[in-house]
Amino acid sequence: MTVHSGGKVGKADKILASKNSSKSAKSKASKILADHKAKKH
Repeated sequence: MTVHSGGKVGKADKILASKNSSKSAKSKASKILADHKAKKH
């Protein structure tokens, strides 16, 4: 995966990578990442 430093996407990536994030945080984060992928890549 490409490293996004800072911003919404970087934060979302960190949340997903972290094992102790809550389920709701993870689903929000994956939505942000999917959104980003659809728009930018």
